[in-house]
Amino acid sequence: MKTVFPLLFVLAAASVQGSVDFTATISERVLDGIKFQQLVFHEDGRPITYEQPRGWTYSADAAHISFTPPNVVLAQASIQQSPLPAPQNFDEATILSLRQQVLDSLPPDSSNSSIIAEEKNPVLVNRHETYEVIVAYEVFGQEFQRSVLFLDLPDTQLRFRVTSRKQDFEKLHKAFRGSIYSWQWK
Repeated sequence: MKTVFPLLFVLAAASVQGSVDFTATISERVLDGIKFQQLVFHEDGRPITYEQPRGWTYSADAAHISFTPPNVVLAQASIQQSPLPAPQNFDEATILSLRQQVLDSLPPDSSNSSIIAEEKNPVLVNRHETYEVIVAYEVFGQEFQRSVLFLDLPDTQLRFRVTSRKQDFEKLHKAFRGSIYSWQWK
C-alpha cells in the first residue's frame, strides 16, 4: 500500500506535465494605440497568450476551450489536447492516423463524409509544424465542413478544430486559422 500512493502521485504528475491549462485569464495588448484582448493560458508555469477571433465568445476548463462565433448558428471552434506517448513527426503513417481521427470525430449520424483538403504546415506555431485535415459531411440533410489542425509538442498534441455549415465555413475557418498565428509562449 505504501508503494501505491507514491506511484499514483507520479502518474498524476506525469499526466499533467506538458499539458496546457486552458483556464483562461484575460489580458490586453496594445499596438499602435489599438487594444487587443488576449487570453492567457499556462503550460508548466509558462504563460501562453492567444487572441481569439474578434467578437467570438469562449468557455473553458483546464483541459480544453470552446469558441462560438457571433450571429452564426451551428458553428463552433475549439482547442483540445491529448498526451503523446512519444514525440512524432508528420510522416505518412502519422498522417494516415490523423485522417482517420478526423473522420472518427464526426457526429454518429453523419453521412457522405469525405476529406476535401489536407495541408502540411499551413500555420507554423512557434516553429512547431502543423498538419490540417478538412472534411465535408452531412447531418440530417445539412452540409457541414470541419477543419482539424494538429500541432504536436514533445508530449502533447493540440487540436485546433472549427466546424460549421458549409455556407459559413470559409469565413469562420479563415478567422479561426488566422487567430492561431497569435499563439505565443512567453
